[in-house]
Amino acid sequence: MAQLRHDYEDFKRLNTEVLVIVPNGPKMIARYLGKHATPYPILSDVGSKVAGLYFQVKQLFALGTPTVILVDKSGRVRYTHYAKSLIEEPDNREPLAVLAQMAGSNAAGTV
Repeated sequence: MAQLRHDYEDFKRLNTEVLVIVPNGPKMIARYLGKHATPYPILSDVGSKVAGLYFQVKQLFALGTPTVILVDKSGRVRYTHYAKSLIEEPDNREPLAVLAQMAGSNAAGTV
């Protein structure tokens, strides 16, 4: 998730929070964070219960792959990336463009 760390400030400028959900427990997350500090939260979903209820991608979580969720200040999910492997890095160009377009639309609508 190095690219997310690199682009984190760009997401923040667009009033968006990055959330990463993994099917691992808190101990494994703590070990990862001990080696790779992240400015965004990594959330534990042991057994993929939340993922199964909300995202209906339990099969992906069962493989141990992370999901990246971009949430705006109002709490709306604006973009979701489901990794296909443990090492897949999301390409942030697409979500940043989508968020910038939304920000531009919102600014154009205000007087």
